Amino acid sequence: MVELAEKKRFDLIPIFYEIDPSALKSRTGCFNKAFENHEKRFDAETVRKWRRAVDIVANISGWDSKTRSDDSKLIQEVVGDLCERLYSEPSDETSEFVGMSLHKKRIESLLSKDDSDDDDDVKMVGVWGMGGRGKTTIAKCVYESLSTHFPSRCFLGNVKGESSSHLRKQIMSEIFPKSPLNARCVSPEAMKRRLRGKKVLLILDDVDDIQQLQELAGDCKWFGPGSRIIITTRDKRVLDEHSVKHIYEVKPLRTTQALQLLSKHAFKTNRPQAEFRQLCLDIVEQLCGLPLALRVIGASLYGRNIAFWEDKLCILRNSLDKSISTPLKVSYDALDEHEKTVFLYVAGCFNGEYMDRAIMVLDPFVTRSKPRLVTLMEKSLISMSNNTRLWVHDLLQDMAKDITCEGKMKKRKMMWNFLDIKGLLTETMAGGSKDIEVESIMLNMAEETGLCVNPETFKRMRELKFLKIHNNSTAAGSKVCIVNVEDFDYLPPLRYLHWEAYNLKSLPAKFETNVLVELNLPDSSIETLWSGSQSLPCNIKLKSLKTLSLDGCINIEEFPFVSDVIEELGLRCTSIELVPDSISRLSKLTELRLSHCKRLKNLPDTFGNLTSLKHLTLTCCPNITVFPMLGNGVETLSLNGTPIEEVPSWIGDKVNLTCLDMSECKKLHNLPHSLRNLRNLKLLYLRGCINITEIPQVAGEMRRLDLYGTSIEKYGILSEEEALVLHNRDMDFLKGFLTRYVRMYKRKRNSR
Repeated sequence: MVELAEKKRFDLIPIFYEIDPSALKSRTGCFNKAFENHEKRFDAETVRKWRRAVDIVANISGWDSKTRSDDSKLIQEVVGDLCERLYSEPSDETSEFVGMSLHKKRIESLLSKDDSDDDDDVKMVGVWGMGGRGKTTIAKCVYESLSTHFPSRCFLGNVKGESSSHLRKQIMSEIFPKSPLNARCVSPEAMKRRLRGKKVLLILDDVDDIQQLQELAGDCKWFGPGSRIIITTRDKRVLDEHSVKHIYEVKPLRTTQALQLLSKHAFKTNRPQAEFRQLCLDIVEQLCGLPLALRVIGASLYGRNIAFWEDKLCILRNSLDKSISTPLKVSYDALDEHEKTVFLYVAGCFNGEYMDRAIMVLDPFVTRSKPRLVTLMEKSLISMSNNTRLWVHDLLQDMAKDITCEGKMKKRKMMWNFLDIKGLLTETMAGGSKDIEVESIMLNMAEETGLCVNPETFKRMRELKFLKIHNNSTAAGSKVCIVNVEDFDYLPPLRYLHWEAYNLKSLPAKFETNVLVELNLPDSSIETLWSGSQSLPCNIKLKSLKTLSLDGCINIEEFPFVSDVIEELGLRCTSIELVPDSISRLSKLTELRLSHCKRLKNLPDTFGNLTSLKHLTLTCCPNITVFPMLGNGVETLSLNGTPIEEVPSWIGDKVNLTCLDMSECKKLHNLPHSLRNLRNLKLLYLRGCINITEIPQVAGEMRRLDLYGTSIEKYGILSEEEALVLHNRDMDFLKGFLTRYVRMYKRKRNSR
């Protein structure tokens, strides 16, 4: 880093986290010991360079954590100062190419030659991403950068919808400008013959048809040695079918880059004016780093006063600007009707949900919805995280909401807008006679004060399959009330029912549950579900039931006898006293929540037979005094706040364990030495364990070792160098935590 800083590649700004800067200058304490150890393992010249680097860093003005009251204050100051530095520096990028340098660098690395290449070093690279992310701009930037190395070159923009023969003529005219043959109809074979010995740079922008791509750039053998072909597309499937090995996915701009791009168009400078700073941040957050949106909105705000900016922000929060939605809607319009349905449901109802859960609900609406989800991912309309959760870009979600508001209210299949739903469920609408064709209602009560529902309306919604009412709970109770409760005797045969703070004691008597996949009634007043047999009989033999959450049901006193296929079981804050020996038959159970069960006693030994169990939570169970028997598949174990005294030595056999939380276990004694066998253990929490006197012997790359409030003397058997390493990992953990927290906060705010 010091070498790069000296070459003016970047500025070096140190953060002295729980380290005295004077110790760095004098090389005392942990630094002196560290260098002594380095001298035993590395050559003298290498250590000399490191010593010099430390000397340089010690004399650079930075931040000292010990002069701040807490870490949050330090983080605020660091972020503020970095923002000032970033925006005060001039940029050599044009307004069109803000933030493109990183994209350009990564694509050029894909284009560079490597030993594994065949076909005489001809390379095809795909640039893939949703509309408006700057794929064309990136391609232009790379084209301008590389064009001097290619005497024969062609940038073919917006090829979608154009005839292949016309496009081939364009390519040949630019590569062979003086040839009279270009006026003729050029077949793919003729094009291939003429290009075979030619080193070319070819950009095919906005390709959406595999046949078109095959007729313009059949394969690498079409082109001469050293040729480079770049294909931009919204549909990853086009690249996969064409066997394009190198694919670059275009991500949104980072916040600093987005602010710079917005400022260039709104103020004609690299940074926002001081009085507009907060508004710029709010708009950037709303536009989610989409370059197209930032340019369009920035230009519309140029020369406007603060009141205009505030009005624009309000509009953006409630609907999508037409100049943004039009290019985004191109991808949606290209879908077939089934794909459109799946996209709208994911955008409105399953954003952030597990894919398998969405499929169970979607299948009745669209036959075999999983292939449709895959298609939407390939077209960049949805994405999926590593833990198989579905995600939709905020702007695409806004577009989906606008689409559902089109057409006459009684004819709409999906309804998300509060005012529309309010009109649908009022006394006036209930008095009609014609059926209401709506299939899905998602009612968000986050910013609404209340809604009175006439139950007669439901009798006209024979096709309703999806009903979700959320953010409905207040200190005073439910925001949604049923008028004429005695008439509420019918609900359509729903596939999915989520009604937060449902304020009646039972569901309607005429509610057919034959097709019900998910029933979710959090914070409700429910006592009986419906007349006749209830959901919690003595023996729950629902063959398809994989998840059962009874969290917070304080009147549940007995462990439910569920079917063997159950995978997730939530019994948090119940009055259960015993877990039966027969729990061992739940061979597919992966997660069990038993936290805050005040009456729960120690788990049976048969609990160790649950080989599929990965996550167990027994937080704040005052009668759990013995460390539970565990299967070998356990990954996370939360026992914090229990009176457990000892961790057994066999814990070392649970090699899959990644997180062990025993915070505030006041009676817990030192952990066994077998803990060192857990090479996958990343998180160990012993905060507040006052009887812990020895640092636990751990192995592998620990990311978090929390020993605050224990009786361990400073450092103990842990060297100062090792302690420094743990502090550094704490910072990595903090960074990851903050990132996840900000994303979660943003999603919650946008869902209101």
